[in-house]
Amino acid sequence: QHVVLPSALPHIVTGLAIGMGVSWFSLLAGEIISGQYGIGYFTWNAYSLILYPEIVVGMIVIGLLGTASTHAIRLLTRPLLAWQRKPR
Repeated sequence: QHVVLPSALPHIVTGLAIGMGVSWFSLLAGEIISGQYGIGYFTWNAYSLILYPEIVVGMIVIGLLGTASTHAIRLLTRPLLAWQRKPR
């Protein structure tokens, strides 16, 4: 069987974006379970101590970092998918 790279690229890019989300989830879980540093540890520690402002800050930072990393993947792979854009 043959894999046609241009037609597979959109699926590969989607897989990269999903993989980035899974990697963030895994990183945060690791920080929560056994970490002493990091945003996951910071947020879990704030949760344990019932520090609501710090919990919100941690959640916002986690969301921003996740969004930024997914957006970075989209920007880096955009030139590879230029053939998909509609002509103006």
